[in-house]
Amino acid sequence: MHKLNFLGIQSDHGLIFKAATYALFANSEEAGIELALSSINEQSKSFVISQDPERFSAKSDKWPQLKKAQLFALDTSFFIENSTQFISQIIEELSYYSGFRGAHLIIHFSEDLANHFEAKLVKKLLHKTQSIAERYNISLIFLFTGKTAQQKAPTFLAHSKLIDGVAHLNSHLMNHNLYFDFWRSEKGVVSQISYQLFFEQPVSAELNVQSEANVEPVYQNLEQVFISKELLPSETKLPPHYLICDDNQSVAEYARENKAATVVLCASHDVKKTELAALCYELRDVCGPWLKIVIKNKDGVLRHHDECVFLTLGVNLILHTTTDISRLMSQVQALQGVKFVRTLPKDYKAVLAHAKGVEAKGYLTPNSFVDAVKLQREASLSTGISGVLVILDLIKGVEPIDALRLFSVKRNGDIFTANQSQVLLYLHACRENDVDNAIERLFRLAISEFFAAHSIYSQDLYIEQVCRELKHADDNKELEDFSVQLLESAVEQVPLAMSTSGRTAVVHDINRFPSRKPCKAHPLKLLENN
Repeated sequence: MHKLNFLGIQSDHGLIFKAATYALFANSEEAGIELALSSINEQSKSFVISQDPERFSAKSDKWPQLKKAQLFALDTSFFIENSTQFISQIIEELSYYSGFRGAHLIIHFSEDLANHFEAKLVKKLLHKTQSIAERYNISLIFLFTGKTAQQKAPTFLAHSKLIDGVAHLNSHLMNHNLYFDFWRSEKGVVSQISYQLFFEQPVSAELNVQSEANVEPVYQNLEQVFISKELLPSETKLPPHYLICDDNQSVAEYARENKAATVVLCASHDVKKTELAALCYELRDVCGPWLKIVIKNKDGVLRHHDECVFLTLGVNLILHTTTDISRLMSQVQALQGVKFVRTLPKDYKAVLAHAKGVEAKGYLTPNSFVDAVKLQREASLSTGISGVLVILDLIKGVEPIDALRLFSVKRNGDIFTANQSQVLLYLHACRENDVDNAIERLFRLAISEFFAAHSIYSQDLYIEQVCRELKHADDNKELEDFSVQLLESAVEQVPLAMSTSGRTAVVHDINRFPSRKPCKAHPLKLLENN
């Protein structure tokens, strides 16, 4: 018997029976695939069908039982043209494989195909799969992934007599909530059960205990505001419900006794970010969802990367450096009555560790580039830190090495590599709107002189596809390693002296490569016109 094999899921939850059909919905394709893979075991034959089977095979290191499964590609046009008959045709073909009877089958539909599952199609599909599953004694899982995939769950729930279980996985940053709408068990049917999933090895789950009473506690200090004095100009006049505190720690002490108040903390050069992050997390964990936590970015020390981390750790609002005290009070007023509803991570240290990403910067070999991007994307998924992959198409006749020499990267996580006709650049903690400005800072000349066009990818599906193609080309020895050439052509400052009419000028040629011989200075004689 198969099951959703997470340590901590109770024995009568997540069981997968033979001659049964199930539907899983996940807003994250990455997490949804891992959830489905957890159902595979080595005792019975398993088949996986997906538009992109390589996304499954890439996880064989984490899920070794996948190595014994057989993977097949689902053709998109074939499904669209044969949506009512496709399941019968697939089963008919698979039935010729040894071990299919009594096997475990996963069919994955990404977001574009999931949108085709209208009510009539779902009803016909479930009628067919019910008879097919019984005939071949197979367990069948339909996996739907994508941001809009969960919208199809009610359509399957409407035909609960034809299906044995429906569950959906809602992923946000490092939080993964698995909710069983209903699921057949040995004791009957379980419903409205939820687990917090953890995908770090070993994968585990924790049952979410539902509160018996939905009545919210009544607080008397909803409008009370505690603010650090570092944020206030001298002689600032505040309303009576504002209390000025000496520092962030003093603010926190008042917050622990007033769990529905608003606290305004200071982020500056004198405050360590890690300590402030720990403080915010502790306040949210101890005080609960009604505490409003505001951070004022006093010295501009918080960047996009830091803001994402603080929001993940329980902060309600981060104010810009230029926000004056009047605007601050308006923003605080707007927060009154707001409840923090996001799920708090289990461990703030894990969030900080994920947020670091990779420390590499500059040029990487194609294989190292792919590995680094994978780590960066994991950080993005865990903390909400955006990152983009930029593909710059070289102008015909321009060699990759000539363009690579002109990149100057100073920030960890900004990495690049090249193939025969393109430069691939990954920008960590960068939004799509900021890409053009970022490239201008990284490239010493106008990009139009070297590149014909550039494409920006921010979605994991497309970034992974580009990385797979790059890795495949590198494995086939189609790509060149430019590391040695870039090392040899490292830019040096070469002072040149030019003497004219007794005057000396020093020119610093920062773009001169050491492989070239420096020019010798010669005295110039000025000729007078007759």
